[in-house]
Amino acid sequence: MFFHSLKTLVKKNSLLWGKDVADAYHGAASRDMNAHWSVFVQPVLDRHPINFTRSIDFACGYGRNTDKLLELADHVTMIDVNQENIEHCQKKYAGNPRTSITECNGYDLRNVASETCTFFYTFDSMVHFPPEIVKSYLPEFYRVMSPSGYAFIHHSNYTQAGPKKDFRQNPHWRNYMSAEIFADLARAAGFTVVEQTFHDWGVPNLDCISLLKKA
Repeated sequence: MFFHSLKTLVKKNSLLWGKDVADAYHGAASRDMNAHWSVFVQPVLDRHPINFTRSIDFACGYGRNTDKLLELADHVTMIDVNQENIEHCQKKYAGNPRTSITECNGYDLRNVASETCTFFYTFDSMVHFPPEIVKSYLPEFYRVMSPSGYAFIHHSNYTQAGPKKDFRQNPHWRNYMSAEIFADLARAAGFTVVEQTFHDWGVPNLDCISLLKKA
């Protein structure tokens, strides 16, 4: 029953990102990537001794974050639930030995071996995930990471509308989540919460970036 419920949530979320939406979104997001990286990502990375050797770009979309991670990592594994994103990245990175692409089911990482990732990264995707999916994924993130590895997680910090409202009616499609809720879920999965930073995204403090560490 629990996994049936998760599968239903995945369908409700992933089916919203069809080709028309994806092309428009990823085009705009790619244009903003360098600015986003400079403001949201690089300052966090600079503060910590992160081993980027084997990185994961979770919910990779069309690969704009992968392009940035390839400047730091020896190898980047891209993971996504959306078949169109998988196919796009297969074409984009065809023949690149420093990348691999894995499809996930939307609530676990069963296709990824344990302790094979030194750095886990996701930006501008989990902000849309319902709490149930976030809770399901966090132990999987922990499992696939190497000991002492870091995870950079960009997630929603929006709770004003409550947990039952259709997230598409929230600012920038942010789902119900807060820094405190996320930190509790991360600790329950085994992580140490190293730091949390709040960011405006059209709305003050709409988002949070949590840096986690595996013991």
